[in-house]
Amino acid sequence: MKKKLLVTTAIKDTWGTNEEILFLGKWCLPISFNKTLEQRTTYVSDYHWRDRKKLKEDHAYLEKLNEITLGFLANFLNEFHNIHRDIEYWRIIVGPWLLNYIPVIWDRWESLSYVKSQLKNDHIETFCINTFAPREIPIDFTNALHFFDSDQWNHQIYSSIMMSRNDLNIKTNLINSTLNIERIIPLYRLNLLQYFYKFFLQSIDKFCNLISYRKRKFVLFHSYFPRGFLFKLCLRLKILPGANSFLSKEIKYPQAMNRNDLDNLNIKSKGDSNIKSFESFLSDNILKDLPIAYLEGYKALIKIQSKLFDAENIFTANAHFASELFKVWSAEQKSKGSKLIISSHGGALYPLYTVFNHQEKIADTRIIWGQPWMTGQTRMPANKIHTKVKNYNKLGDISLIDYDSQKYSYRCASIPMGPLVLDGFNQKRKFIQKLSQSNKNIFKVRPFPFGGWDTKARYIDAFGKDIISKDRSLTDTILNSRLLICAYPQTAFSEAMFSGIPTMLLYEEKFWEVQSIYDELINLLKETNIIHTSSTSAVRHLERIVEDPMRWWNESKTNIARKKFNDVCLTIDPDPLNAWVKLFERLSKETRELNE
Repeated sequence: MKKKLLVTTAIKDTWGTNEEILFLGKWCLPISFNKTLEQRTTYVSDYHWRDRKKLKEDHAYLEKLNEITLGFLANFLNEFHNIHRDIEYWRIIVGPWLLNYIPVIWDRWESLSYVKSQLKNDHIETFCINTFAPREIPIDFTNALHFFDSDQWNHQIYSSIMMSRNDLNIKTNLINSTLNIERIIPLYRLNLLQYFYKFFLQSIDKFCNLISYRKRKFVLFHSYFPRGFLFKLCLRLKILPGANSFLSKEIKYPQAMNRNDLDNLNIKSKGDSNIKSFESFLSDNILKDLPIAYLEGYKALIKIQSKLFDAENIFTANAHFASELFKVWSAEQKSKGSKLIISSHGGALYPLYTVFNHQEKIADTRIIWGQPWMTGQTRMPANKIHTKVKNYNKLGDISLIDYDSQKYSYRCASIPMGPLVLDGFNQKRKFIQKLSQSNKNIFKVRPFPFGGWDTKARYIDAFGKDIISKDRSLTDTILNSRLLICAYPQTAFSEAMFSGIPTMLLYEEKFWEVQSIYDELINLLKETNIIHTSSTSAVRHLERIVEDPMRWWNESKTNIARKKFNDVCLTIDPDPLNAWVKLFERLSKETRELNE
């Protein structure tokens, strides 16, 4: 029987000395660690969601489990806070965290199951750092997302799972580490310009509050509208153009209580032994990981929101995920008859599996940029895409707009989660390697602005630092390019297609399952060489058109495909401001009629 040391994270204190190492996933191996393993025999386990049939099945199961668990959690929170709110109220508040938390725990659970299924005859041991217990409790949703991508937190979760599962037969060895544990909570500080801008917005809001009625017709918060557009929209709607910074008030949360004093949630299942075991683990841990904002800090949020303005209609593009005060306030407002309007804040080819249709469930009106694919969705011009190039730079760069993601999977979605991001990176690396030298000389990469796989360093390691674009913004990249290559079929692809600059999409299609309404469009985009799923075909097309990309871009067949993209994915309106004004006026009328 072979003996292997299982390593679950990038924490080197758990890597032993000279044992054969089995890394649970590529997240254990940041690019900076490559040279430290030259004298060790190492293996890396594959990722369970590479199997897309399994992803589909898991998504269906997790969506049902999410709904069941939300019911249990709503009952618990009602009892804990001595209130009576329906499940839809709690869906707005705790739903965003829950739809991430359950898939996160399932992913860690299944990663360990996958390893054991592949190594039935091997003896597996692991080191668990006992100084990590108990787990730190996240403050809010955003803080929890940082936890989900933290080596420390994930080491604790993997350790807890292994200690609770006898079926894995993994020997856990507790070790005392001298590891200097960094706080998971990142500290953000505003620069001087950001501070004065925040002060300016708050001053405007204070003035508006002095002359405004108690109940507002509209509250627009985190709207994603450009500032100038937002100002004009407010004037047309005859509302004060405040930024509603009162919803960004910093919350002072109390310390977490001893969660061990709480009973388990007792989620029950009729599934197989693995399902029952997982849901038992979930029941034991969910209240221990529940953010402070929903338990100890809920009363503080309620107190603050009670002093805020009422609103007939509430509009946002992303505050329904990130802002705890907004979630509590909007949930309270909805219980009084207010309407919640949620707009997309990005998109092109919408994923097939994403956030369990959370936004459609909580919104009275759900706004998307293109063709609806389910009831309750309303089509409108995009709130943030605005770069239309007038002067084409025919001597510009070939620019790759890249994709990255968190190191550890953070939800169950039809996008490249976890280490599958590296499949896309390797595709793009091969693409660049195949380019002629003359085209390499004008090739630039715009790295994704965030992510855990450090793709910028990987490009530099492969091609040198000169390959990284020095453009400050996506708009600058678009303006400075003769040809755009997008690495993912989401917002940047829409930006590129809308700009008028010749655009190609190169991506790992198998990890980007999309809604079926795009099937015809995708085939057309492939036929006209806009979409490429092979680095070889992408290089072949680029080399053919690079001297004059606009000639290909304006061919009749390509124009038909571009128009089809706009018809399906974007709403092109000659007067988008007027379109939004009409929508808000209609929604306002409907709200008033319902409440009369």
